[in-house]
Amino acid sequence: MYLGGEKIPQQKLPLSKKTKKWREECVKAFINLSNNGTSDRRSHLKSLYDYYNGVIEDSDYNYVLKPYGKTRKNFPSKMRNYPIIKPIIDLLLGEKSKRPLNYTVTVQNSNAVTEKENAKQAAIYKNLEMHFLKSLAEQSPELFEGGQMPEEIPMPDQIAQQFDNNYVDNRAIKGQYALNYIMKEQEVYDKIQKAWFHFLVSGEVYTHRGVRSSEPFYEVLNPVDIDYDKDPDLEFVEDGDWALVRKYVHASTVIDHYHDFLSDQQVLELEDPRHAEHDSYLLYNHPSTNSDPNTFRSRLIEVVSVYWKSRKRIGFLEYLDPETQQLETMEVEDGFKMPADMKEAGGKLNYSWVNEVWKGTRVDGRFFLDVNPIANQRLSLDNPSKCKLPINGRKYSDINSSNISLVSMGIPYQLNYNIYKYRLELAIARSKDIIAQFDINMIPKKWDMDKFMYYVEGTGIAWVDYNKEGIQLSPQHQSVLDMSIKTIQQYIMLLDSIMQEWEKLSGVSRQRQGEIGAYEGKASSQQAILQSSHITEDIFRKFARMEQRDLQALVDYSKEAWLTGKQAMFVMPDGTTDFLDLDSMSHMETNYGIFVSDAGKDQQKLDQIKGLAQAMVQNGTKASMVAEMFDSDSFPQIKAKLKQAEKAAEELEAAQQQAQQQQAQQQMQMDQMKAEQETLDKDKDRQTQIEVALINAEAGQTPEVDSLNLQKMIKEFEIKEKELALKEQELSMRMQSDSDKTSVDREKNMIQQESNQISKDARQ
Repeated sequence: MYLGGEKIPQQKLPLSKKTKKWREECVKAFINLSNNGTSDRRSHLKSLYDYYNGVIEDSDYNYVLKPYGKTRKNFPSKMRNYPIIKPIIDLLLGEKSKRPLNYTVTVQNSNAVTEKENAKQAAIYKNLEMHFLKSLAEQSPELFEGGQMPEEIPMPDQIAQQFDNNYVDNRAIKGQYALNYIMKEQEVYDKIQKAWFHFLVSGEVYTHRGVRSSEPFYEVLNPVDIDYDKDPDLEFVEDGDWALVRKYVHASTVIDHYHDFLSDQQVLELEDPRHAEHDSYLLYNHPSTNSDPNTFRSRLIEVVSVYWKSRKRIGFLEYLDPETQQLETMEVEDGFKMPADMKEAGGKLNYSWVNEVWKGTRVDGRFFLDVNPIANQRLSLDNPSKCKLPINGRKYSDINSSNISLVSMGIPYQLNYNIYKYRLELAIARSKDIIAQFDINMIPKKWDMDKFMYYVEGTGIAWVDYNKEGIQLSPQHQSVLDMSIKTIQQYIMLLDSIMQEWEKLSGVSRQRQGEIGAYEGKASSQQAILQSSHITEDIFRKFARMEQRDLQALVDYSKEAWLTGKQAMFVMPDGTTDFLDLDSMSHMETNYGIFVSDAGKDQQKLDQIKGLAQAMVQNGTKASMVAEMFDSDSFPQIKAKLKQAEKAAEELEAAQQQAQQQQAQQQMQMDQMKAEQETLDKDKDRQTQIEVALINAEAGQTPEVDSLNLQKMIKEFEIKEKELALKEQELSMRMQSDSDKTSVDREKNMIQQESNQISKDARQ
């Protein structure tokens, strides 16, 4: 196989034929393929960082400083750098640091939709059961003594809508916590900011993702050190066939990092190349032939790590499970021997070729170390041949052309700006304003030139002695010479024009930088800022796609890192504490997907909603909830806070209405009991009158009452007394019952409020 004119060893080989020689030839072939134009590329990229840092090369200005092949000496001006690129880059760096990185983990397994629908149906069935029980309780309350049914139960269509809006797969929640943990432990936010800097300066960004010490890791690579597949249709490096990282480090660093793969002789040669069995080391960055051992130890050694996609043969074993009698499929390694009993039962073994990522390192141009398949393959659950390189990256714009960056686009403006600044300085140095010419014989007697010029410059008066011996001059014998440079203002206007053109090209206007003109209104300034943001939004969008790829890789590699599960407690950037508890099997079998929202649109929404904070407080929203909104960095978080505030307001309103209804009902009951008490009091008064009459009758004070009537009145008195006692007892019991019911209702409301708060905390 040939790539770019370089012969690549055959990759479709069984592992047994991938010998030591084959492995070394693979590494050498990709390194040789990368050597095409590598030095020029490294030099070009380094120059971009120099321009950002204000490091100028005199060769860029030879046509100005050496117009005729000769260097101008003793000129009253000097070529300097006046940075106009760096402020633009720094502003975009600051904007990126404030743009939220909102990511959501989803489940993309083929059974995810089925599981959601099953859970939805279960919730609807439970809702229908609650409706049935409530109807039954209304018809036969005796069946539900001691229990209580909810007063209001949502309808099934409401349950379905709430489920569609709020359903989150439990596996997605676990994946979200896993990514949150990785983001915190690997300081991904800070590293992404570094990657953004490389993207702005060089127009290229590269990262390395993988597993190290049973933990996912994430690091940003220097674009100067990277080369990869030249396929013109390749957008992301991880999808390519190969990539390499070329670094130059000290011998001690190499020995420390690769000590487990180096022999004692190789370590000795790296420490002091004079111990090598041949003289080839002289070809590899040898600084001198000095015999001082320290010279060799301080030399820089080339270390090239190569990653490429090879081919691997795997088997798919189809067999009949003796217990379930179901046809099963199992993946097996190349060279698997099918057991005899399985073969007799009709087992079939089919082989297929899939991709496999290999890695190899060459040190000092001669030592090949750890050339093997990488331990943690990032594979797809649905397609075992779909694998990705651990190196990822992209360029800003290299479609059918050379890649460009924001800095490279600004270089012509930076050079012209420096040149016109040089010309302006030269013009100012040459400008002498308006000068009066005097005959030298006009200098007063006994004065020297310094004294004469002192009075001219200090007082504006030229003292002369017209009576000086031998002078025959009239007082009008003088002239005026205009030595001022009229082009100074023109240079200033040219400099301003260059700045305007550069700002227009970069998309960072003066309004966006905070420079508002004296006659510019708020509306026009905001419009200018909005228009300028449209120009830079494409570079933000392209970088966001890179972020999404990297976050996806980190979640995927976590499945390889945490084969035995993972438990950890960590603190999020907002100060909240989260706990990660992953089941290894469920985590391994879940196919996660990462969604990164549009940070630009999210930021606009954030600003608009936060602008409504004052109105929300005036409408009754708690100040603490408004404060939580200001601490939120994403629109989904604020949206959840707003829904929470709305629900809390609705619950408060419902509780107030319920309390008013209970109060009105209690008032009606109190009025009824008051009326009954009044009736009871009247009955007691009549009973007292009867009792007085009976006493008088017994004393003979009421002769009209005979013995028979007396007995009758006594009997009626006893009956009435019992009726009054019963009524009084019944009234007392009712009052006590109402009091108990009120207390129970109050306790139920408090318990319900606590339950609602616990549910809110759990959802958060």
